Amino acid sequence: MDSTPSERYAVPEWHHEKIQAERDCQEPKDRMLRVVRSMPEQEAPDFSSIDWDAELALFGGIEFPAYYRQPFHSIPGGYLSRTAAAGDRCAMEAIYQDAHPRRSLGLRDEIGSLVPADARTVVDLGCGTGDAAAAIARRLPEAQVTALDASPFMLIAARHQNAGIANLRFEQGFAEATRFEDASVDAVTITLVLHECPDEIKCEILAEGLRILRPSGTLVLSDTGQEDLHGYRGFYEPYKEQWLVFDPPAFLRDAGFAESVAKDVAPPLWSFVARRPA
Repeated sequence: MDSTPSERYAVPEWHHEKIQAERDCQEPKDRMLRVVRSMPEQEAPDFSSIDWDAELALFGGIEFPAYYRQPFHSIPGGYLSRTAAAGDRCAMEAIYQDAHPRRSLGLRDEIGSLVPADARTVVDLGCGTGDAAAAIARRLPEAQVTALDASPFMLIAARHQNAGIANLRFEQGFAEATRFEDASVDAVTITLVLHECPDEIKCEILAEGLRILRPSGTLVLSDTGQEDLHGYRGFYEPYKEQWLVFDPPAFLRDAGFAESVAKDVAPPLWSFVARRPA
């Protein structure tokens, strides 16, 4: 008998082993515990009307590489799970609130404001459930914003919670290999993605961003500080050791970007604005 779409994303046993090992580590977990405790206080989207199997069946059977099939954030199944999709907004608000209690709700808007006001085509790579892309689309109503993510679960959630935004489109795809033509978009955004990737994929994603940007086009790269990620012990992060020595300006320079400028958003989050050479 054929399996249902959701059954095709069954959680492997080694996910549970990795998660348990992270929980058993002896390092302090104060920040992780604060985030977990505050998640129920966040306003959660209502996904009760979603027929997950029916919507998953609409997606093609793409092959997920090993780097992607990890139990990120100690969630069995990682991003290929309903749990990650349903809890993404609450988790992100809890993390933002832990870092900046008075600014958490506006951080996506602050990051989105780094996209040039005259941009008419914007691509958000690794969009998750789409809140960052939605902030850009609301700010730039004349722009067409396309948000990509590989996870069908995240895209289902993104489409449901952002259904009323006419200039925002969600598509399935990997950030390192998009469908866009060379030099075809005005701005690319990458928010809280690279810390979830091994170094070789970081390089491929930045190279893809450069490829699809028009000359003088803008890249907005935002992520969590290295020290901050180290503080979230208890949440499994497979590429944490590489992230702790990540050098954003060097990676951007090596990818071919020019004019890399750091922006003070809300430490420990950071943003760099870079441009494709003219």
